[in-house]
Amino acid sequence: MRAIRLRPLSIGALALLMFAETAAAQTQSSAILNTLEVQELVTRAQPGDHARLSAHFAALAERYTADAKQHTAMAQAFIGSPIQRIAAERAADHCRRLAQLNTQSATTLRELAAHHDKLAAGTPATAPRAGARFEAGAGAATPSDEALRQLAAKASTSADHRALEEYFVTQAKRYTADADEHVTTAGIYRSTGFAAAASACDRVVKLWRDAAKEASAAAAQHKDLAGSASKRQ
Repeated sequence: MRAIRLRPLSIGALALLMFAETAAAQTQSSAILNTLEVQELVTRAQPGDHARLSAHFAALAERYTADAKQHTAMAQAFIGSPIQRIAAERAADHCRRLAQLNTQSATTLRELAAHHDKLAAGTPATAPRAGARFEAGAGAATPSDEALRQLAAKASTSADHRALEEYFVTQAKRYTADADEHVTTAGIYRSTGFAAAASACDRVVKLWRDAAKEASAAAAQHKDLAGSASKRQ
């Protein structure tokens, strides 16, 4: 009886959370830059660039705050679900840790937004210590096919290849994070008796791990090309 009641509860809760996340992303997407844009603006560092970066990091902070609220809601839902108490507490603990990490990221992003806002106004400022990964493109949108095509087509200078290297490094980290997230999800499914769903997550983990390896290899190639281009310049 428990398994029969659990399935609609889990799917319904997850569907509601996915809908909320999609709606939040749609309302916040206008200010969020893609990884290539972030890297370009950070490198160029003109007042207008800092203003755009400030808006980008502020929007990302709101998105991470929304994610934290969603994971907190999931933790509460697991505790109230009809699964075994130990399994429910374990699943809820995963969600609480995710919410904590989301909240920490949101705090760093707000500090980073304030930092670039000061730079845009010509005021000296010190970047938050944990902000480097976001200035490298973490959390940013994936560049469009056209943007990547244009960069790949004109890539000849060291700066071009460095930008592509950073892009693929960011992608590798993203794929690795996605794989790790599905490892956690697979563990939750196993603890609650959904072996088939856990196996499906395992297959997704392998795909993300393979993608991370390919992205890392591409980053290494562009690093070499950047070095070669630098010698020619």
